[in-house]
Amino acid sequence: MAVRALRSLVAILVGPHELAHAAVARLAGMPPEITLLPEHASGIPLGQFDATIPPSTSTSVIRVCALAPLPINLAVAVGVGTALPADSPLAVALFPLIAYWATLSGGDVAVAANPVAARNAGRFRAPGRWWQTVASLLLVPPVAVAVAVSLLVDLPPPVSP
Repeated sequence: MAVRALRSLVAILVGPHELAHAAVARLAGMPPEITLLPEHASGIPLGQFDATIPPSTSTSVIRVCALAPLPINLAVAVGVGTALPADSPLAVALFPLIAYWATLSGGDVAVAANPVAARNAGRFRAPGRWWQTVASLLLVPPVAVAVAVSLLVDLPPPVSP
């Protein structure tokens, strides 16, 4: 019972991030796989997206799949922010979740930076470099600000001429 509850919590925490990768991969014709609490992964990821990459797949498609959580979850933030008032308790509660979902991991950056290695491996894996982890960490503040502005700031409507 406790394991099921833990997996449910993990699915809420990482599901939308991994599903963004998976949705784009599916659109590109690659059947996606999502694993919660993967045992074989390096580090301690809560979830992991993967798909078999055919040798004919363009590097642009691989990059788009790797980076998909950022634009997709920013779009979710804009949509939710449009639907909810900025002072809504729900908007406040969703802020950290959507910001987390939109944030790219070091692995996402590694695949986006080296899609040829991922294509050669036939999976969404690329050798990690120290700067990729730093890049993913440096993206956290601007992503959080973008999500916060989308959710928590009532912007005035555009002025029509």
